[in-house]
Amino acid sequence: MSARLEAIVELAEEGDTVCDVGCDHAHVPIRLIQTGSYRRAIGMDVIAGPLGKAAGNLALYGMKDRVELRLSDGLDACIPGQADTLVITGMGGTLMEEILLRNPSTTRSFSALVLGPQSDAEKVRAALRGLGFVITKEKLIFEDGKYYPVLRARAGMSEGRTVKEKPEKKKMEVKGIPASVMQEAEDMFGPVLLGRRDPVLFEFLTRRTAVLHKILLSISQAAQDSYKDPALLEKHSARKREIEHELSVFTAALAVYDQ
Repeated sequence: MSARLEAIVELAEEGDTVCDVGCDHAHVPIRLIQTGSYRRAIGMDVIAGPLGKAAGNLALYGMKDRVELRLSDGLDACIPGQADTLVITGMGGTLMEEILLRNPSTTRSFSALVLGPQSDAEKVRAALRGLGFVITKEKLIFEDGKYYPVLRARAGMSEGRTVKEKPEKKKMEVKGIPASVMQEAEDMFGPVLLGRRDPVLFEFLTRRTAVLHKILLSISQAAQDSYKDPALLEKHSARKREIEHELSVFTAALAVYDQ
C-alpha cells in the first residue's frame, strides 16, 4: 500500500462503518477491517470494472460479507446514516469538491471525512468550510516526486453538532498580511499544516516559491521582447499578475514559519 493510502487508513481512525467513494479495488476498506478499525464498509465506484476487481479482492480476503459494493456516481447511492466515516481519495480536488457539494445533506450525515485530493486541495478545504466541517488533522505526503495532502475533517457547529476533535489552530493571523490572503493560504495549504509549521509543507513552499520567482523573471524577459505586440504584451501582463498573486499567498504561508 502506498504512503498516501497508509495515511488515509491512519486518519480514518475508528468507527463502525466506513464508506469509500471511488474505492477502486477496495484496498482501503480491506485494510481498515483488517486492522479492526471498522466493523463494516461500503465501497462505491462509478465504473463497474474496478468493482469487479474489488469483489475478487474481497473474496480473496474473506470479506464479502463485510464490505458491500455499489455502483455509484459520487455519493448518489449513499443512504445517510449507513456509515459514520466517508473516505474519498484517488481523484482531483475539483471532482471531490463537486461530490461533496452535490448533496450537502448526505455529506453532512457523516461524522468524519477523510480526503486525499490529488490536486486543487484548496477547493476541497473551502468546500469543507462552507459545509460546516472543521479540519482536525492533516498530513502532507511526498511520493513519486509530488506532494499530496491527506486530511481528516469533523462535523462542526453548523448542524447543531459539536466538534469532537479540536483543531490545532483555527485561524491564522500574521502581522502585515491581509486576512483575505491568509484565508487563501489556509485553503491552499491547510490550517493544520500551517498551524504546526509542518516541515514537509515548508519544503514544498520554499521549492515552489523559488520556481515562481524564476517564472516571473521569464515573463518579464518575454514582455520586453514583445513590446511591439500589444495583444501579446497584455497576455504576459495577465500571466504576471496571476503569478504575483500566487507568490503573495506563498509568501504569506512562509511568514507563518517566521512567527
